[in-house]
Amino acid sequence: MQQFGALPVMHLNQQATCHARMVYVGGLPPTANEQSVAKFFSHVMHAIGGNTSGPGDPVVNVNIIHEINFALVEMRSVEEASNAMALDGIVFEGASLRVRRPSDYNPSMAATLGPSQPSPNLNLANVGLIPSSTSTGGLEVPDCILLLVVYPISLQKHRSRICYSLSDRYVVFN
Repeated sequence: MQQFGALPVMHLNQQATCHARMVYVGGLPPTANEQSVAKFFSHVMHAIGGNTSGPGDPVVNVNIIHEINFALVEMRSVEEASNAMALDGIVFEGASLRVRRPSDYNPSMAATLGPSQPSPNLNLANVGLIPSSTSTGGLEVPDCILLLVVYPISLQKHRSRICYSLSDRYVVFN
């Protein structure tokens, strides 16, 4: 039996925060490997100002499950993992990534370990993302989608453009 007093403080802290430092990354391209994912996330975290634990790479470890194209990315701090959540929708090797908390993430337990939301001061524009106050991470959800319908020539006088909003309202323009 090993006593906690015998463990280094850094190891104890990392073990206690492990679940809160993990980030689920889905939608990986089949060509992705651990090194390319780690390098990519370290680069974009630096570019947005999301590496808050000092110099060095914010990514500690990457485990990829190639059969289902997802990875668990371990960040070096809870704050950096929370900042990584703002990268939802970022494009990596042509694929739009889903960045989420893993299924075993416990928000009430993690709340005592560090911030659970990304910093509002991240510069997401540096990596092509639009800051959003919604729960969609770094992607801004449009409040209106334009649908242009092309009718056959026989119906040209009745053509319409429909703007369908996310709140199930629509407007028809003739």
